[in-house]
Amino acid sequence: MADSDLTERESEVTPPGFNDPPFVLPDTVELRTGIVYSRPSGRELTLDLFLPKHQTGRKPGMIFVHGGGWRGGTPRQFWRQATHLAALGWPGVSISYRFTPEFHFPSQLEDAQAGVRWLRAHADELGVDPNRIGAAGGSAGGHLVALLGTTNVVVDRIHSRVQAVVSFNGVFDFPTLMTEDAREPRRALLGDDPEAPIRASPLYHVDENAAPTLLLHGTADVTIPIAQSLAFQQKLQACGVRAELFVAEGAAHGFFNRPPFYQPTLERMEHFLREILGD
Repeated sequence: MADSDLTERESEVTPPGFNDPPFVLPDTVELRTGIVYSRPSGRELTLDLFLPKHQTGRKPGMIFVHGGGWRGGTPRQFWRQATHLAALGWPGVSISYRFTPEFHFPSQLEDAQAGVRWLRAHADELGVDPNRIGAAGGSAGGHLVALLGTTNVVVDRIHSRVQAVVSFNGVFDFPTLMTEDAREPRRALLGDDPEAPIRASPLYHVDENAAPTLLLHGTADVTIPIAQSLAFQQKLQACGVRAELFVAEGAAHGFFNRPPFYQPTLERMEHFLREILGD
């Protein structure tokens, strides 16, 4: 891979926020940040790349999509998970994407799909098996990875479908979120198009071709109720698709990077991905 494709920048060892305990990069993983993977709307979107230093053969690849209410957030949210899998030999990328209110849906999905295609296009250089790509994300990112598992767009003969999904406290059915608290963020994302909530909801894209999915949700999540994950699981199962639900008792929104939930969710994610994508 050319140096121009992978531009390494200085980055903090411990990113601010999100991570508790702090992030530490092990000697077995190389981190390259600020790599431009797409240029929509005249702006550069970047990803952070996690590469095993001693990888042999083709391995599954991972794409991570952060949350932030569609209007903020950082790829660093999933640095620890990406590093953990890279230490096992799985290359991964954590992407940025366009935010609201400047950009409505489907801009965010288009960006996530472009991230998958970038990973697939560079599979030879990265040692990735292009037929074994998983996606993991939380909140808004959990919504987007669910769409990666239920939709597919082909550009230059490279497709965006992933083969496994791990979604933390995502939104899967926008029409059910009619509370006053959710109304303004939803309008910022979807605009005033009455059909947009259906098009943007993974629940309505599910068919027998959907990717096997692991859902992780906290019972104390008042931002996105656990009923969203339950309904999505049932729809996947009704179509014959493997769907598991990890219920985190007493966990609030964004629980997956906080003690005592970080380690159990990390282990469940790894176990699920190994079963679906192999090693």
